[in-house]
Amino acid sequence: MIDFKHILSVMNLDKPLVVFDLETTGLALAYDRIIELAFVKILPNGRVIEKDIFFNPEIDIPSEVTAIHGLTNADLVDKPLFREQAQEIWDVFNDCYYGGFNIANFDLPMLRREFLRAGYDFNFTKKQIIDSKIIYHAMEPRDLEAAYKYYCQKKLVDAHSALADVHASVEILDQQLIKYDYQTIRQISEAPDDRYVDEEKRFYWRGGEAYLNFSKHKDRSLADVVKVDPGFLQWIIGADFSPETKQIVERALQGEFPKKSGAVAVTKDNLPLTKKSASGFTDKPKLF
Repeated sequence: MIDFKHILSVMNLDKPLVVFDLETTGLALAYDRIIELAFVKILPNGRVIEKDIFFNPEIDIPSEVTAIHGLTNADLVDKPLFREQAQEIWDVFNDCYYGGFNIANFDLPMLRREFLRAGYDFNFTKKQIIDSKIIYHAMEPRDLEAAYKYYCQKKLVDAHSALADVHASVEILDQQLIKYDYQTIRQISEAPDDRYVDEEKRFYWRGGEAYLNFSKHKDRSLADVVKVDPGFLQWIIGADFSPETKQIVERALQGEFPKKSGAVAVTKDNLPLTKKSASGFTDKPKLF
């Protein structure tokens, strides 16, 4: 049971706190859309409002994204558009404190963009944001010292001395080999990040196509850039880019575009894969 009373007593709210999370069609603020918005709104008087809303995004949800949250266009075809619900959502979110995990870098900017498309100017200040991810990283560092303490139950002496750091790294690896199956470790180490086309993450996958992740053409498909601005791609070939980036561009100019393989990156998040629909979780978690 969530202790809302404790949150109220500690924070002494002078305005509501909305803790929320979004699922979207992707990560591009200029292009992607919200398909699910769930929130818990805690009012200063102790009243709590909770809701989970689904939206028809009006654009295709890439298969890469469906693999993460399980939602497809078919699941959402009969759901309302965001702009049709904008006033109701505005009434929930306007002039509040905002909480959640990684909302400062993603959820709030994405929500603001959706509001702007619907004709609402959704503004907020840093003082209104309580991001649990920022707090987590500040209070629980994820560095070599923290890993040494977690895996080896020891305090790292002479941190940032190269040899001491190497010795600690060897001990950590040894403990990981004790704690985890070696084949799983190899799988994690060798698995590519299948969100991206290349090692430098200059291009990312969307619906099986390569999209640019940089420059004035960010979030535009490589095939589209070949048509509308081949000169820009010629500039890349002559500029200070990696051989891999140049090779991708050269082949694209010749009509040969990257093709996505069926490999799936192994992460902590996708080890237990669960299918989700607009009415809730439908399948039991499965290990691949």
